[in-house]
Amino acid sequence: MASGQGDKTLQPTPKRLRDAREKGQVATSRDLSMAIGTLAATGVLAVAGSMLLHRLTGWIAQSLARLGDAPLHDVKPEDLFPVVLSGGRILALTVGPIALAAAGAGVLVGGAQTQFNLSWEPLKPSLQKLSPQNGFARLSPKRSGIDTLRAILISTVLVVLAWQIGRVLVVDASLFSWIPPQAAASRGWDDGIRVLWRSGLALLAVGAADFGVQKWRLQSSMKMSHQEVRDEAKQNETNPEVRARIRRIQRDMVRRRMLQAVPTATVIVTNPTHFAVALQYKREKNAAPIVVAKGQDLMAAKIREIARDHTVPIIENPPLARALFKECEVGDVIPGPLFGAVAEILAYLIRIKQLVL
Repeated sequence: MASGQGDKTLQPTPKRLRDAREKGQVATSRDLSMAIGTLAATGVLAVAGSMLLHRLTGWIAQSLARLGDAPLHDVKPEDLFPVVLSGGRILALTVGPIALAAAGAGVLVGGAQTQFNLSWEPLKPSLQKLSPQNGFARLSPKRSGIDTLRAILISTVLVVLAWQIGRVLVVDASLFSWIPPQAAASRGWDDGIRVLWRSGLALLAVGAADFGVQKWRLQSSMKMSHQEVRDEAKQNETNPEVRARIRRIQRDMVRRRMLQAVPTATVIVTNPTHFAVALQYKREKNAAPIVVAKGQDLMAAKIREIARDHTVPIIENPPLARALFKECEVGDVIPGPLFGAVAEILAYLIRIKQLVL
């Protein structure tokens, strides 16, 4: 019994997953968001980097050119304000697009990972966050070992990528003295962009793997024991909202099955507007007609509509329709006292069919 209560080997129920989402417990990977942000920033640099760099260098050149224009005098605070304002504007126009691209991509990827789940629960103060037991749990080999391996892998990949580009630059360094400065700067810029692209793609692969690990961790942490599943089932049974929802779903399923059975009916007996009962009689299968659908008011109108669409005969017999609706459930054989009235309707349909033939 203790083993059944303590061993959490069952997958979490939909309710447990829903409660976890409401508490903000969702799988996310910061590495994946960082990788997408890096790729977005690199894309901006690759497309508009030269323009942004030209804007920044132009402002620096203009500032240096105007450095000796002003006479020597004491610098006042009001003299620094235009310089700071101009520098801040240029910095914002230069760095802003890169930062916005990285931040926007990171936010979108983070939202996509959580399916844009918003929860204030993690912001609430809780003593469990200060629990030493939870702190030591993060240092367990199962958790910290994977994090350490991921950090080593990321560092190794970045070092290898940087070394591959740097080695080529070192080999070609002697040639830089023979080419114009602009060409050397262009070569360095292209190599830098190449490093960023490769680093971003490598981080993307690591981040995707980390996201899978985080989902596995979350799924494992929410596994349930047999006792927890039983307790949740009992709680759901005693929950009025759950019971009402189950009954509503059951009624909808019954209605759908009834409406799907109407085209197979032999005859529809109506009141003519308040009640409708669909009877099916197959001599080779049933000894007596059975009720395959019944309804009142709106459901009766729907039964009649489907019957007309599928050319199922509709017979008006108010007393019989009320009696069938009251005494029979779907799937029941009609009771003995009503055999005669139903037989007359079936005989009438047979005569009509013979006359048509």
